[in-house]
Amino acid sequence: MKNFLTLMTGAALLAATPAVAQEAAPTVTPEVGMKVYGPNGGEVGTVDSVSEGAVVVNTGAHKAALGTNAFAKAENGLSIMMTKADLDAAVEKAAADAQAKLLASLTPGTEVKSVTGAAVIGTVKEKDDQYVTVDHEGQAVKLPVAAFMTQADGAIGITMTEAEFTAAVNGTQAQAETETQAETQAQ
Repeated sequence: MKNFLTLMTGAALLAATPAVAQEAAPTVTPEVGMKVYGPNGGEVGTVDSVSEGAVVVNTGAHKAALGTNAFAKAENGLSIMMTKADLDAAVEKAAADAQAKLLASLTPGTEVKSVTGAAVIGTVKEKDDQYVTVDHEGQAVKLPVAAFMTQADGAIGITMTEAEFTAAVNGTQAQAETETQAETQAQ
């Protein structure tokens, strides 16, 4: 979920980062471990990873994926047009926006898929502030809201594979049957 959130946050930040014209700006090649500085020279963080046009900056509080075009060469590393506080605030806002969008999409009848997106595990039956009840083959399964995520294709998923979900449901069902049997025997 954290990786997914980082990707969603990065996408939101890329969309929110204004394009800065840099005529004849030297080519910047971000590398893992490089320091990243803000517009006033204050340290923002370090480059955590680089892949496919995205550079992940670790501020110490958050990780944010930015496009390579967001960086310029600085004397002792790289620079971006945001301070550490601005970048952390943007990550927190993107996370809050993504969570709000996810919660709004958890409405009755919404299809829920496994973490891989390969299997449909059920549909949302109802939701409260802490739990979402999913109808799985006629059985109501109550999951914490934190178990849900928005997948890359916009579908709603849970943070478990189909096998993990099935094992959890079967384990819970077996435990409930054992407890019911024990109560019946105690009477």
